[in-house]
Amino acid sequence: MDTEQLNAFILVAETKNFTKTAEVLHLAQSTVTSRIKTLEDIVGKQLLYRSNKTVSLTPAGEIFLPYAFRMKELAEKSVENLQQQGLYEERLVLGGPSSVWRHLLYPYLKTFRESNPEVAVELLTHSTENTIQKVLDGIIHVGVVYAKPRHPMIHSQPILDDEYVLAGAEKYNNLGNLETLYSKDFILNDWGNPFMNWFYNTIGNHYIPAFKINQTSIVLKMLLDGSGFGFIPQSIIGPYVKDGSLIKINFELPSQPPTHKIFLVYLKKQEQSKAVQLGLDLLKHFL
Repeated sequence: MDTEQLNAFILVAETKNFTKTAEVLHLAQSTVTSRIKTLEDIVGKQLLYRSNKTVSLTPAGEIFLPYAFRMKELAEKSVENLQQQGLYEERLVLGGPSSVWRHLLYPYLKTFRESNPEVAVELLTHSTENTIQKVLDGIIHVGVVYAKPRHPMIHSQPILDDEYVLAGAEKYNNLGNLETLYSKDFILNDWGNPFMNWFYNTIGNHYIPAFKINQTSIVLKMLLDGSGFGFIPQSIIGPYVKDGSLIKINFELPSQPPTHKIFLVYLKKQEQSKAVQLGLDLLKHFL
């Protein structure tokens, strides 16, 4: 099994077309067909249903596809690591949701790079779930996530216990009570659980927000534009409250929202590795 076979399979799964896959790879269609057939022989299962008009994944293909992505990525990363050998003294791969690196950890990342020019740094922004998986795969040395992983191979520790605050432009001050959340200006960002459980328990499961999203950067832009108000972690809006761009809105709630927890994660077996120690040094302000 090699990356050429995996890449052919992944592209056919995406395009659902052998001809298009051959065009993308600049190969003859017969070569693509041969690579898929060889891969199926190796795994011992038919991965694709083929007909004159359509191509689709078999149940075995559905199972194999995410592993194909991961094997291809691992192979590419291993080559990348070998190519960088000698150019830098060490390589550090960090990961986590883009929001935490952009709004909370960027100053520490900037300082670390300035202080460690001999270290090649790569930042992979993914969801919490994908970050944890890439830590397990050995792709990410040190990750920062929004949920505590339960895997026995992963060390995790909280680095921040943030609070959610209702924030917006000055015009939204003194909004009042719970009924305010039915306003067309209220922006509901999906912060995951336990926040979402708390929110719907507080306002009711049948509530439909006027605007719901799961992208922190867009929520922040809308708040700064005066286009609405919403719940957001204190660590993100702190600088904007300080310079007067946003305010914390006075608001009465029957119960307070849960805290916004952020965890540091890495493989236990790599704790003494140079890469993990560098990652811990970058985040030492929180440890």
